[in-house]
Amino acid sequence: ALGFGEAGANIVSSNMSGASTSGVNATIEGSRVDCIIGYARIRNFGTAIEVLQGNVMTFVNQVAEIVHGIVDQFSGAVNRNAGETFLVIWRTEEAPQEDVTKLAEMSVAALARILASVHSSPVLAAYRHHPGLQQRLRGDCRVDLSFGLHHGWTIEGAVGSEFKIDASYVSPNVNIALSLEQAASQIYGGSVLVS
Repeated sequence: ALGFGEAGANIVSSNMSGASTSGVNATIEGSRVDCIIGYARIRNFGTAIEVLQGNVMTFVNQVAEIVHGIVDQFSGAVNRNAGETFLVIWRTEEAPQEDVTKLAEMSVAALARILASVHSSPVLAAYRHHPGLQQRLRGDCRVDLSFGLHHGWTIEGAVGSEFKIDASYVSPNVNIALSLEQAASQIYGGSVLVS
């Protein structure tokens, strides 16, 4: 099944309501939404590309299947996958405080479940024994991810032109989630950093 994601569904809906043309209007205003923003990164991805070459797409899709499935199970949505990174969102807009708290707990639980699933996946375990990866990564030859998680506002909307449109979330808070992920892996040597 093909999905537009939550942001994409809203863009399609805006284009379909009252539109008299079959074209897509990429200049629709974005809307401010409150959400929990997660940023995930596949570690050692540059090495994986060099070693796996064309097979890196299979590798990314195997990781994406886990990430997408678990985020969905925990009431979130994967907005963007750019090879080694995933932008994940849990919308908290207009939710009562107890629901926001529950979504925050679910987002942390989702990240823990993703890590556990990636580490225990028999499909991904095969990469531990890949000769090229073993040679390059030595004792650290396993599929791993790092995460940053932050709550704040974003602008949800279309980014692009008449030639290509991406549904996305943009704000300083997205950059904070990215910075948290980088700090988790590069500064603290951990897997998850939450603000």
